[in-house]
Amino acid sequence: MRLPVLVALLATGACARGGAMLDQADAAPGTPGIDASGTPTDGPAVGADAAIDGSGGGGSAGLLLLTEVVLAPSTGEFVEIANVGGTAVDLSMYYLSDNGNYFRLPAGAPTLDSGDFVVKFPAGASIPAHGVITVALDTTANFTTTYTTAPTYSIASNTMTPIAANGVPTLTNGGELIVLFRWDGATDLVKDIDLVVAGAATAANGLVDKSSVAQDGPDAGTTTTTYAADARTMLVQAGTPASGKSTKRLSTEAGHETQGGGGNGILGDDETSEDTAATWDSAGFGNPTPGTVPAALQP
Repeated sequence: MRLPVLVALLATGACARGGAMLDQADAAPGTPGIDASGTPTDGPAVGADAAIDGSGGGGSAGLLLLTEVVLAPSTGEFVEIANVGGTAVDLSMYYLSDNGNYFRLPAGAPTLDSGDFVVKFPAGASIPAHGVITVALDTTANFTTTYTTAPTYSIASNTMTPIAANGVPTLTNGGELIVLFRWDGATDLVKDIDLVVAGAATAANGLVDKSSVAQDGPDAGTTTTTYAADARTMLVQAGTPASGKSTKRLSTEAGHETQGGGGNGILGDDETSEDTAATWDSAGFGNPTPGTVPAALQP
């Protein structure tokens, strides 16, 4: 049930950029969306977004995918992300959330349900080529006790930067939306990187339609920018992993979602169109393997 409580927006403004990453502010002055000083303004993302990395569905600097999720027990909850591309990706403008209102972040703190969160990777964070990282919900100590290996980041231990939360961050055991997205800290819209509905989530824990939603970010302009249409055809899993089990990605998105079109991903991909029945397991959930890239995604 949605709780109309005030959530704290703990970090705003421009985020740090890594040397290999591009952003609207890196484009030449005079480019659409950039003023004469090189400052981002309102309007659609410029072509620089297409050269940032392949996180939305291909490209030269990496392909980031959600690859594993554990919903229970609380000490073992985690989200795993793999870079199946050949170049390291700077994560300092990347965010993780379990709430469908994540896309409203540029306009201010989104309304979150109890236990939901938006967190940001810290400055300097990166994921190597063909590498994998784990983000634990609980403390590093509890995660390490559960899996005998430490997570890469921990929300409870504050190695992820908290942006907004409603209570203690936790994943819903019955099913949960997990979203990896990118925002430059200035422009009107976020860019979808990867989404999955892990387990048999209810409508309250699923996708929120951002089609044609217009909003204004914290840049100097006042003109709004509008999100593209979401297909929202992503399938909800028929089953939910039992406590101590995980759901895992079985293949890449290629051929299983609309890519390179006019969607809300970095390269125009529509992450809400992914056929997760083909790309994720849906039954016979196995034991968690944090830090291990699924065999089908290894080079």
